[in-house]
Order: sequence, then C-alpha cells, then structure tokens
Amino acid sequence: MYSKQEGTFIVARFDKNTSFFEDLDEVCRKYDVKGGTVVWAIGMLRDFEIGYWNGQDYDKETFRERLEIVSLHGSIAQNDPRYHIHASGARSNHMIVGGHLFSAVVDPLIEIQIMKAEEAEMMRVQDPSDKLFKLTIK
Repeated sequence: MYSKQEGTFIVARFDKNTSFFEDLDEVCRKYDVKGGTVVWAIGMLRDFEIGYWNGQDYDKETFRERLEIVSLHGSIAQNDPRYHIHASGARSNHMIVGGHLFSAVVDPLIEIQIMKAEEAEMMRVQDPSDKLFKLTIK
C-alpha cells in the first residue's frame, strides 16, 4: 500500500489480494483519522459482499468475481461501526450491483481519497427504534 497526506486529504493505493477494510484501517491509523469521509475510490474488488437494508436487517449477497468499481464513498466515525461505505461495481456483462459494503478483496488495485475531519467529532449512535447506527456530529 502507498499513501500520502496533503492537508486534510489522504490519497492511497491498495494492492492486490488485500482486504479493503484492513487497508482502510491501516490508512486511518497511519494518519490518525478519527472521523472523515471516503470521497471516492476507483479500481476493482472481488468477494464483494454488499447489503440492502430491508427495514429490519441487511439482505446480503456476495459477488466472487472481480467488479469494476464505478462508485464508492462513505463516512468514517470514531467508534464502531467505524465505516459506512456504499459501493457499486460493474460485472463483466456491464450490469451494476451495489449497496452497503461489508467486505471485499482488492484485485488488482484500489485508488482511494479520504478527507480527514480535523475538528468535527463524528460518532455513531444506535437508534433503538430502527436499529440503525446513525452518525452524530459535534
């Protein structure tokens, strides 16, 4: 993995056969990201586990083949669940699948940009009425 910070922006490249979320954890540790946003990411992922919130829980599906990422963005909180990432990827037939990203393996690479929150405190608090972990910002 390669990365560099310039001001509040961090740009990184994740390499083949690594866990997307483990690499994201590493970047956040390296640059002391306590809160912020994943502005964008491009590249390819496989073992792409996504979910759709049905109002009670996530309906999950895993796509084992490599997908070309056409959109990936989200928020980073200080507490767990730390990441709220949505992603969509193109299959080889050009059909798009997407949803809440639970896990994925980089194959062959991901380029990603993160914007670090310098003053905002970003925390997730579970709402008992719908079980969702909602972002609070102070």
